[in-house]
Amino acid sequence: MINEAQLFLAGYVAREPRNRTTTTGVSYTSLRVGYTPRRVDRETGEWSDAGTSFVTVFCWRALADNVATCVRKGDPVLVKGKLQVRPYTDKDGASRLAVEVEATSLGHDLSRGVANFRRAYKSPGETAAERAAGETRPDEPAAGNGVPAATPAGMFAEDAVAALAEAGLAGEGLEHDPDGPGAGDGPGTAEEPAGVAAPF
Repeated sequence: MINEAQLFLAGYVAREPRNRTTTTGVSYTSLRVGYTPRRVDRETGEWSDAGTSFVTVFCWRALADNVATCVRKGDPVLVKGKLQVRPYTDKDGASRLAVEVEATSLGHDLSRGVANFRRAYKSPGETAAERAAGETRPDEPAAGNGVPAATPAGMFAEDAVAALAEAGLAGEGLEHDPDGPGAGDGPGTAEEPAGVAAPF
């Protein structure tokens, strides 16, 4: 039996994802995700926000490239991965704890808006950004109803709603709050501590 903590997290991207490559050539992307639990007062029945928490999320290889291409600060996301809490020493010599998630999957939270998914067809030497900007493959079906199948990278929320409206699909009751409760940058250093994570 493998002892590990699997985590499912719904939150907002608190800073722009950072894509890098290790010395061995492995691509990884790191991002901060903030989440604010809501609680109900049993006496009054009113809802209120609890304190916001932040975790650092690491994505590796193909997931890292796709996240760097499609996810932006403020996006609502769902994260699945392995929770890690590890001690480290900061630049001032103080002992601290890093709370991190090694993501196995990450995507937009469609309860908060709309997105247009495109399957990634990888060619040798091609990056995720180049794939996202490329034309639709002949064997890839168009997205029907006038919505373009070849959606630009990072298309989310406002762009997708505009595309649906152009196709005459925007129905009543479609809600989106582009200025929703996006979390600001969380506490801690701007850079991850050295040697923070190793690829799967």
